[in-house]
Amino acid sequence: FVWVERRVSASGGAPLLNLRVLHSPGIVPGLAGIVAIMLAYGGFLFSLSLDLQSGLGDSALRAGLTFAPSAAAFGVCGFYWRRLPERVHHLLAPAGCLLAAAAEIALAADLRSGTHGGPLLPLILLVLGGALGAGYSPLVTHALAQVPLAEAADASGLVTTAVQLGQVIGVAIFGSVFLTLASHAGSASAAARDLLPAAPHAIEFATGWLALVFAAGALAALPLARAAIRARAGAGKRDLPAE
Repeated sequence: FVWVERRVSASGGAPLLNLRVLHSPGIVPGLAGIVAIMLAYGGFLFSLSLDLQSGLGDSALRAGLTFAPSAAAFGVCGFYWRRLPERVHHLLAPAGCLLAAAAEIALAADLRSGTHGGPLLPLILLVLGGALGAGYSPLVTHALAQVPLAEAADASGLVTTAVQLGQVIGVAIFGSVFLTLASHAGSASAAARDLLPAAPHAIEFATGWLALVFAAGALAALPLARAAIRARAGAGKRDLPAE
């Protein structure tokens, strides 16, 4: 895409994207982190939904209520993260991704029995949603913090595209992995009824790899954390009174 846009610009055409926005500090690692988080988030939603409904026979209502703690925590933490002390804001994105990775590992262990999990399942989903909410919002904020106003529209389009693309890729990859593993565990009669058997190894395998993707998101967020520290230090120097 970047190559095509450069060719269009070099030939005197009107590129879809102003590529100067990619030179803004933080935008590239921010986009990488957003794609990683959304890829894992889309894969988590789709694979667990398949496991609950097609594998364990839950209704759409019960499956939706299972996700309720995660959704509520995501909304609350994503909205109120600025109330935390400013000195820890730069840590929220990588720490949130790492906590989400840990929650995915706990989810894999809880669902490996092929049942609806133990009494800790709502707590695990609550932690997962809260970690994502507390990590994703600061990540987007720090990625866009130093984008010039003239390039704000291009940066906004990039972020929106990264979110959509990450979710689609996550659903495609982890949905395919889960369905392939689950269908291998089932019989032809089960496949004919369009009902997958409970496949604990499928959801365990998918959630284990989702944890690795969240960890990759934490790595992508580290440059933003360092940039936020430098920006805060620079602001502190400017606020010092003149001698």
